[in-house]
Amino acid sequence: MKLKKRTRNILIAIVVVGLIGAIYGYTEYNRKPADLSGVKADISVSAAQLLGEYSKDEKAANQKYLNKITTVSGVLKSIDKDHTGSISLSLDAGDPLAGVSCELDARHIADAEQVHVGDTVIVTGICTGMLTDVVLVRCSAQKK
Repeated sequence: MKLKKRTRNILIAIVVVGLIGAIYGYTEYNRKPADLSGVKADISVSAAQLLGEYSKDEKAANQKYLNKITTVSGVLKSIDKDHTGSISLSLDAGDPLAGVSCELDARHIADAEQVHVGDTVIVTGICTGMLTDVVLVRCSAQKK
């Protein structure tokens, strides 16, 4: 009799722990990344300065900017929408072949309607390094 009661209590404890683990796993899996629009940036820089530092020494620029919340100001060169509906803002950095590409966070798609080509804008996002352009992701944008 005592063994059955003990086994039952152990099974109940295992089920409760498993249920708590499942709920935690589900909430973590569905958690969205933090909104960066209200966060204080680690670094503020102009688009020309950012591209200049990456063009001069990419390794040093990565140490300074990579995976950091960065606020970049510059003149909006273009607004591009890809096949997935993602919108990127391209900032003029004074180089005809390169610039700063800022992919808007899904929560800030409406920011693209507030700015126009030729406006001076301020974009906050996370720098992910340089491909042809310096790339920022999870961005929010506003007119300066």
